Order: sequence, then structure tokens, then C-alpha cells
Amino acid sequence: MATCEFKGFKLSAEYTGSKKADWGNGQENWNHHKITVKNTETGKQTSFDFWASIANPEVRSRKDLIGAFECFVGDAVAGMNDFNDFCSEFGYDEDSRRAEKIYKACQKATAKLQRIYNGDIYSLYSRF
Repeated sequence: MATCEFKGFKLSAEYTGSKKADWGNGQENWNHHKITVKNTETGKQTSFDFWASIANPEVRSRKDLIGAFECFVGDAVAGMNDFNDFCSEFGYDEDSRRAEKIYKACQKATAKLQRIYNGDIYSLYSRF
């Protein structure tokens, strides 16, 4: 299990390999990790799913962990948009069910992050 601290958060990654990514370009990716993020000031924590790449299947280093957290915070930022802005920013068709599914996942990331962090999420994202 990889762990590190970053900007007031303790990050840890547990490789499970138990879930197949529901996205992909024809390759199956079972490199699933449960990433746990703990606010070191408040003690509040949350977790999220993360899939490492095919080439580097495990989150092992500090850089890997911070990269996974950056993806999560980026998703949280995207979830703060309304759906039309989200589609416009990421090039999705507003009638796309796939876009709606991804948008809802980003909104869940926003809610998870807000439960453990009451600061400005945009400011947090700029710290990467």
C-alpha cells in the first residue's frame, strides 16, 4: 500500500484489481485501486476508485498518488459546472447519455471532496 502526504491531506492507495474499468479503447483494465484521502486537519476522509494505466498497473510512488488525487480534484472541479457548460468544456453532445453518466460521476467527486474539505476547490486544484 502506497501512502504520502500532500498539502494537508494524507493519501493512500490500495491495489484491489477487483473492478474492471467501464471505459476503455478496446483494452481491458483491471488495475483498480481504492484511493483514500484524509484531511489531516479535520480527520475527515473519503475514498474513490482509480484505475492505473496498462503500462504502469500499480500506484506505488508519491508522484502516482498525487496524480490520482489531482485527477479526483479535477473531476470535482468539472462537477461544479452545470451540465451544458460541462459538455461545452469537454466536447460532449448535450444529448449524450455517456456525457450525463460522466457528469454525474464528476458531481459525486465534488460532493465527496466537499465532505472533507471546506475550502475553495479551484484554489486546491491550482496547487498541483
